[in-house]
Amino acid sequence: MNFSDVTASPDERATDNIEMRVKPSDKDRISRAAELTGVKLTTFVRASAAREAERILREHQTTTLSERDRRALLEALDNPPTPTRAARNAIRDYRSRIANAW
Repeated sequence: MNFSDVTASPDERATDNIEMRVKPSDKDRISRAAELTGVKLTTFVRASAAREAERILREHQTTTLSERDRRALLEALDNPPTPTRAARNAIRDYRSRIANAW
């Protein structure tokens, strides 16, 4: 496992701090894992947190559709329904506001 890829950034220096309290058993387990991977404890924690943050952000930026929902979406895009009166009014109001904004 390469920890330098996650923590190295030639354009940005590490100047901010994150402080936390951990249970002794958690610190021991994390320290042992860092030692087994051959990196310092701070490097291990920083890389692990950054990797998990990226995973969570990616997960929340991606929407997965079932095959049925994918087909329904494509059908709606190909054949959109006729706008309701409220939708037409909203479009007209939006265009009016945009035109008057300049």
